Amino acid sequence: MAKNVSRRPGSRWSLAGLAMACAAALLLATPGSAYAFPDNGDSTLADNATHTYCYTSGFTTDASVGGYAMAVLGNTTDMDDLFPIDPPTCSFMETDVWWWELNLAAGIRGTRSCWLESPVGICTSSDLTLDYAELDVGAFDWEDRRKTAVHEVGHSVGLDHDPDCAMMSGQVPDATLQWRTYCADEIADINAAY
Repeated sequence: MAKNVSRRPGSRWSLAGLAMACAAALLLATPGSAYAFPDNGDSTLADNATHTYCYTSGFTTDASVGGYAMAVLGNTTDMDDLFPIDPPTCSFMETDVWWWELNLAAGIRGTRSCWLESPVGICTSSDLTLDYAELDVGAFDWEDRRKTAVHEVGHSVGLDHDPDCAMMSGQVPDATLQWRTYCADEIADINAAY
């Protein structure tokens, strides 16, 4: 059953002791892999193939980037993107992606953190935070905003950095679509996982 909650970006609920024990058991029981997926920093996957999202009350500068990024996920992979409620305000902790807008540290354009993680590496809810002042440094602001939003959504489903598409770090070098979508191998990983 969904619960109304109050949260802020970066706060995290965790069953640390149980999670560490489960992680240790999984590591000992799982054979090594030549290619790591998920590889998004905390090695979590989303809870299912329907990625719901909402906008926090402060996500106001350019909320269209959230919808754009979610549509890229829904249109280029086997996953679906969905507003759980209308209007798309954040009320339920089970919503997969909460969009935030904050002034981050210098040089940080966006972040993704898992807010609600299960002991078995499933991230039920991620906070995606954008810093528009940082995104608007340099040329191609429209493209940079969307690339970074797609990039952070990629982290929420298990992707790591890749220099050839939206998962690249930093500013886009030009306005081509390549920087606002996922690479073929990333799409294959997402489709295989969900």
